[in-house]
Amino acid sequence: MEQREEQFSEQDIGNLFSMPQVLVQLLEACLEGTDAASLSEIVIQDTALSARVLHAASKTCPGQLDPAEPLTSALQGLGLPVVKGIALQAAKRLIGRQFSEEELLFLHGLWFYSGVSGQTARCVAASISYPHVEEAQLSGVLLNLGMHLLLARHGQSYAELAEQPLSSSRLRRLEDGKYHIDHLRIADDLVKSWQIDSFLVDAIRFLHVEIDQLENCGQLLKIARLAHQFGISPENLSDDTRQLAKRLFGFRTSEIEYLFDWAQSLYAQQLPTTAAYDLLQEELRDSLNRLTALAFGLADQEAARARLACNNTPEELAKVARNLYLENSSAGEAIFFLVDQKSNRLVGLPAEGQPRTIRELSIPLDATLSLAPHALLKGEPLDTFSSNQPLSVFDHLLLRLCQSRGLCCQPFRRDAKLLGVVVLGIDSQQDIESLQSLRLKMYTQVMGSALEQIARGALETLGSDTSVLRRACHEVSNPLTIISNYAEVLRHQLENGENSGLAEAIKKEVRRVDDILNYYLNQQEMPQFPEQRICLNQLVRDALDALRLAEIEPRKIDVKLDLQESLIKVVANAVLVKQVLVNLIKNAAEAIGENGLITLKTHDRICADGGRLAEIVIQDNGPGISEDMQQKLFRPVVSTKGPGHAGVGLSIVKTMVEDLGARISCHSSASSGTVFSLQIAGGDPAAAPVGLG
Repeated sequence: MEQREEQFSEQDIGNLFSMPQVLVQLLEACLEGTDAASLSEIVIQDTALSARVLHAASKTCPGQLDPAEPLTSALQGLGLPVVKGIALQAAKRLIGRQFSEEELLFLHGLWFYSGVSGQTARCVAASISYPHVEEAQLSGVLLNLGMHLLLARHGQSYAELAEQPLSSSRLRRLEDGKYHIDHLRIADDLVKSWQIDSFLVDAIRFLHVEIDQLENCGQLLKIARLAHQFGISPENLSDDTRQLAKRLFGFRTSEIEYLFDWAQSLYAQQLPTTAAYDLLQEELRDSLNRLTALAFGLADQEAARARLACNNTPEELAKVARNLYLENSSAGEAIFFLVDQKSNRLVGLPAEGQPRTIRELSIPLDATLSLAPHALLKGEPLDTFSSNQPLSVFDHLLLRLCQSRGLCCQPFRRDAKLLGVVVLGIDSQQDIESLQSLRLKMYTQVMGSALEQIARGALETLGSDTSVLRRACHEVSNPLTIISNYAEVLRHQLENGENSGLAEAIKKEVRRVDDILNYYLNQQEMPQFPEQRICLNQLVRDALDALRLAEIEPRKIDVKLDLQESLIKVVANAVLVKQVLVNLIKNAAEAIGENGLITLKTHDRICADGGRLAEIVIQDNGPGISEDMQQKLFRPVVSTKGPGHAGVGLSIVKTMVEDLGARISCHSSASSGTVFSLQIAGGDPAAAPVGLG
């Protein structure tokens, strides 16, 4: 009787074994509330975790999977609570399993070769300017997914059958003879079920086809094949690897040698090629102990979240949060301050049983000589024992209220939002150690979330312009979406006709309305970031770095920096200034196309009234803007970038500049290109010393 092939399902993905070291990183990141992009850098190190996350996202939020960044979009769609659950289930699978020597050595090999393939694929993608680096790395990581699944189901018998934890045609024949299915077909079926718009599944399916069949295929298939070849000889650059790299990508000898050294430096950091069984057992035992502690930490965090969630007012929240800090640290007192967005001040929030005078305490956010506002603006804990600056009168008041010899101030921030500070009374340097534990960090993260929710709830109850604007945006959103959908249908019907551009024009206008509404809504809802003396040169560099991979390098644009070394520091909103710069540099890159030049300059000068201002210049060598268009440049309908651009960017930039109290001008010609000049006042010269920008 003919045997049927084995079937694998989502339950088998739940049985996969994750790398314990990676699980430790992931659980620690979850406790600290790390963002999705950072979590993806952790998850993509491990085949089992990557499969768990992608499978869960494909079932619950399939429309959100971005083929260019599958893991990052999956993590964003799932959300932190679900990711925590996935990590805990993976940890539970490891903690309850006793591995034989053959199983552990084979599993270690699978983990290592996943790292080799993944890191190599990432390096190859960057070397050939393949734009979807995460997709490429994932193709390498998932090459041995089927082997992971077979090991999870059959354990030692599969390890003995396979002998080597590396995919091969020979192994596929052995698997087919015993299980009537092989590891590539298993992976093919499961990855295909995720329905990612990518050649990812094909890169796995056709891993062992003849090379001449790959030469005219998509880049991802060739990247995966070369990544697998690296795994065959991970310690030395073999002749086979050299020949394959030359044949698939035309790499010269020096290029493949550089690529090998680069990739090897990355995967050599993860795991050694070989390891003794007793050493692996010891490392596994240490990691499992750490995982157990982290699992209890997550349980504590959820318990703290539940305690805080029962409170609807800041006063009730302060009472519960104070108890959490006093119960779990050596602090003798905890005093909370919340940010008053209207006045840009920290305001005291007494908990039940604390002195009423705490409510009378209030301090400007820019009063950085005092510990609490300084910690909030800096975004990190500060204490009186480590600080060299003298204590302010405000700090002495806090010392008396805490009845302690010292203070430690821990800020609450969510992304760039400033929420508040907790001031903890401590008596010695040794007390600070208990405040630096992961347990206290997770309470800070949970407290920040609770403060943000209370602030948002309070905002929605106000009969303010923000509430009205939010309702208007919500009401307008549905018809805008319907119009956009009809326009897409119309575009297909009119395709190649004389009115084919009409539908795209409608969609542009819909996007423009949506962009404008979102800007004003975000502007209303965004906490008022306190203005502070900012370093414009650094903001120029930050804006450039934010655009380098997506806008600058793909177009092969040269960027010249001409930044005045000694530049006044201006008082302004750093978040808003950076957004203006990002828009202007992005517009310049889109206007000049490929192989152009963007020059970024900064300098300061004396104004007519004796004050000083700083100027940022963004210059490109593009085709310029006509004189007629310059007259109406900052109107929403104007675009200088050709088809596909609605021209919203410059109108929004103008609004942002006005919000900053700054000035912007434009000069352009066909011969010299376009220059945008942003001028920001430096304030009173006596109060604005010249410093390094």
